[in-house]
Amino acid sequence: MNSPFELFGLTLNAGIVIAFLPALLAICALTILMRRTSLALAVLSLIFAYHFNIVDTFGVAGVASLFLMCFGFNYFKHIAVRWILGIGIFVFTILFFIHAFPGFNNPLVIESYLVSENAVPFSKYLNFDKLMVAIALMALVVPRRKSPKNAKTKQVFSVSTLVILLGLAGGVLSGLVEWDPKLSPILVGWVITNLFITCYAEEAFFRGFLQSQMQKIELHHRFGQSITVVFSGLLFGIVHLPGGLAYTVIASLLGLGCAYAYQKTNNILVPIYIHFMFNLMHFCFFTYPFLA
Repeated sequence: MNSPFELFGLTLNAGIVIAFLPALLAICALTILMRRTSLALAVLSLIFAYHFNIVDTFGVAGVASLFLMCFGFNYFKHIAVRWILGIGIFVFTILFFIHAFPGFNNPLVIESYLVSENAVPFSKYLNFDKLMVAIALMALVVPRRKSPKNAKTKQVFSVSTLVILLGLAGGVLSGLVEWDPKLSPILVGWVITNLFITCYAEEAFFRGFLQSQMQKIELHHRFGQSITVVFSGLLFGIVHLPGGLAYTVIASLLGLGCAYAYQKTNNILVPIYIHFMFNLMHFCFFTYPFLA
């Protein structure tokens, strides 16, 4: 059961596959609004993850608490109760994102791999804690998506394209990356982990949770929508500050583009795929993750 094998460029074993597959299917179910199915798959994934020691008792309790807070936040209408639950969701999500919540043994699936010859080695964990955040928020908190009007679609496409190009150009000009087109052997595995874990979780939190709540608070303010977009975008950049100033500026620009897209469309899938397309362009055409 614990014998390692390679699949899509990821080093896995049967326990990892059995534990993570239902959670990844849950994300797919959420994409087509099958929320009850996704919750059932998340529970199944948590049971398997506990059995294969990817989470322990503390981890299970943390995940259960997050899902209960998300359910309560969506169910209760009393302002004070929602504030308390909202703060709890915020704190738990941050702890899960930075892997500071005890009880998780996220498996290392890519170790010190040179995606680009002149880059720093790349390692990747399958972050079960972050994956659970994505499912909890998408299933229980993030508003149902709406179909944008054609005019808004054109605006969002134009702005998102500009943001992606400026961000990548900024990476080159700042010396973070350089032109390096490639077809990496780990591309498929990277796509699965980056899209379904990184992009879904981060956009569900920064846009689907934080930005949605700020939009309600700033609803009647003259510049409320603009303030919300700027706050959401800059906060996304600030959390990338450990990567350096240039990285923070580029992340802020991407965050502003994603926030604008969400404000215009109210469709969480739009910023998710803008975020993913930026990351995919970076991976396929530029030094990844950064120049050594």
